[in-house]
Amino acid sequence: MTTKTILLTAVCAFAGLNLSAAEQTAAAVTATERIVAPEQAAHPFFQDVLYPAWSQLSAARGVADTRAALALARERVEAISRIQPHEATFENTFLALNKASEELGQVQSFMYHLSTVMDNEELRAAKAELIPELTAFDASITANEKLWAVIKSAAAQPWVKELSPAKQRFVQQTVDGFVDSGAELPAEKKARKAEIEQELSQLTHRFGQNVLDSSNAWKLLITDRAELAGMSEDWMDQARAVALERGFGSEENPCWLITQDYTSVGSVLRDCEVMATRKMCWEGQCSIGAVGKWDNEPIVARVMELRSELAELLGFATFVDMMTHRRMVGGGTNAMNFIDTLAAKVMPAFQEECRQVLEYISKCEQRNVMFIDPWDRRYYLNKMSQEMYNFDTEELRPYHEASNVIKGMFALYSGLLDVSYTEVPTVCLKPGEHCPEGSAEVWHPDVKLIKVTDNKTGAHLGSFYMDLYPRSSKNAGAWVMPLRYGEAGKDGAAHAPHLACLVGNFTMATEDKPALYSHYDVETLFHEFGHMMHCMLGDTELQAQCGTSVTWDFVELPSQLFENWTWVPEGIAAYAVHYETGEPIPTELVQKLQKSRYFMPAMDNMGQLCLGKLDLEMHMNYNEKFKGKSLDLVTNQLLDPWRIPTSISGPSIMRNLTHCINGAYAGGYYSYKWAEVLSADAFTRFAREGVLNKSTGAAFREAVLSKGDSKPAAEVYRDFMGRDPNPDALLQAQGLIK
Repeated sequence: MTTKTILLTAVCAFAGLNLSAAEQTAAAVTATERIVAPEQAAHPFFQDVLYPAWSQLSAARGVADTRAALALARERVEAISRIQPHEATFENTFLALNKASEELGQVQSFMYHLSTVMDNEELRAAKAELIPELTAFDASITANEKLWAVIKSAAAQPWVKELSPAKQRFVQQTVDGFVDSGAELPAEKKARKAEIEQELSQLTHRFGQNVLDSSNAWKLLITDRAELAGMSEDWMDQARAVALERGFGSEENPCWLITQDYTSVGSVLRDCEVMATRKMCWEGQCSIGAVGKWDNEPIVARVMELRSELAELLGFATFVDMMTHRRMVGGGTNAMNFIDTLAAKVMPAFQEECRQVLEYISKCEQRNVMFIDPWDRRYYLNKMSQEMYNFDTEELRPYHEASNVIKGMFALYSGLLDVSYTEVPTVCLKPGEHCPEGSAEVWHPDVKLIKVTDNKTGAHLGSFYMDLYPRSSKNAGAWVMPLRYGEAGKDGAAHAPHLACLVGNFTMATEDKPALYSHYDVETLFHEFGHMMHCMLGDTELQAQCGTSVTWDFVELPSQLFENWTWVPEGIAAYAVHYETGEPIPTELVQKLQKSRYFMPAMDNMGQLCLGKLDLEMHMNYNEKFKGKSLDLVTNQLLDPWRIPTSISGPSIMRNLTHCINGAYAGGYYSYKWAEVLSADAFTRFAREGVLNKSTGAAFREAVLSKGDSKPAAEVYRDFMGRDPNPDALLQAQGLIK
């Protein structure tokens, strides 16, 4: 994930000290310690406090604190670089290096987080100003030949074999990281690598801003209610409230505003009976990252060229090989084979589903339909599902009042994971205002703060913020952001509390009704809560191996596993009560929901496989298949065999697929499907032993959630399941194969 004051001068003065050999070793040892309290007070982003003072974390302060942290990190790295072989220990080399940029990591973590939830011009300018400095610092680590010599020498010392398994793993991971980052490249190649990374950091930053800005720029104002026929009253109330908030319409003359928030435009594409309105919404989605000053195609092209060059420079055949050779999948060819094999298994059922959908549309429109208009796809699939199961998912919404869903979710996992959840009083302050005792600051009044406690020991495991509702300053989508992992305890003591944030853009309350979630909202919330519990329950010997610090094709296992409890009666019963009457959800509705779960499962699979396929092809075969050609044209030629026939093709999803350009899924989008296979397989143990079985929940907490990256992912999985994964588990669960 992604700051000169009087105090920085003091840090720089420390950096200029002439140290003896013994003092150098001591300096490297102290690199594992955070800066002292008086210095922290002058650097609000550094503060080693339970909950940050968000009102003090301004963009200008972030720039100053980043630069102070950079100076501190450089001094620590330089001290480590002067260690002699006979002086080296795990603490003053590997651990010290990991801790050298601790403050820098915290500053950038908080700044990145704020930029995603409270975006403004000051933060954007600060990020753009700092990108070259941060990228140069990252490049300087593996380009530092003295540092690499110290690390390589220390890794070969006999004492490494006496370390704990987790520490031995960390030593090897550190060495691998240097090698993979080009530590042994000749000087001219290191220089070129630094240039590539500098340009990539600027390009990917601009890509993300283009997506956000083009999303915020699009809106559709409806003044005639008839143009929204089919939309629920709840949705209409939401759209009217958003319009009023942004200065459109009045109570006497209402209008309705459609935005790019999923709960807004996505609902129109699914429910609106007016084709012209759906078409305008689809065209709006097509504009994201695709028009005018926000056209991302040139950025995507340059990013792919640079990533290909970077991989080749580092000795890899492709960028995907570079990214995946140490992941569970074990390389680009294996990743492509995984996607292609899964698609081949699904293809017969997919083609039959396409035939059924086109036949259904033909019946509805009373004409022979060979192609579907893309703005009609979601609408007709929803109608078809409703007729097939005599069920509209909107029937669930009154039973999904937000506070009940959250309370029920906490109750479920409190039992399964043996923890308690307590809300902490919060306040949103302006700069200079005092935080009342017993309260914690948040960055927006909507944000809640939850404390997680271990039921057996009473230990405070961690806390997390929940920022669940859309606003124009906030990125779309849903995610979990680890803000800080707590230091491991010594001599059996509990680790310091972790801190993270769960972000969503769910259905909001209106003047007349509380926030009533769709089933998709609930499923998304449970998904992100799986990530959150991976953060909160991390209990590793080393902070660097905690929580979601796992190999990337394993990180989605807990999140996708947790989705299952929104589909089983025992899970649904925990949160689904009518918001007005308090009556539990009828059994008949639950049964209909369960039957509808795998509606058109092959089509659903192919949608995700298309994204994985496009990501892999672009990062493995860009020069051969995409370079110099239209991104949209090649994307459609590549993916059309995997999609239902449409009358018109939209722009390439890679224009706005932030996961794969400025996110962590570059060359790794396959991992969603990979982890979905793992989660389907892992849930079979819960299904067999009981979805509320506390012993099974305890086993999952101990074997998977607590271990982070302290053990290889395959070993962690075997610890829980007692065997390797069943590669057909997902398709078997969906009824696509036996």
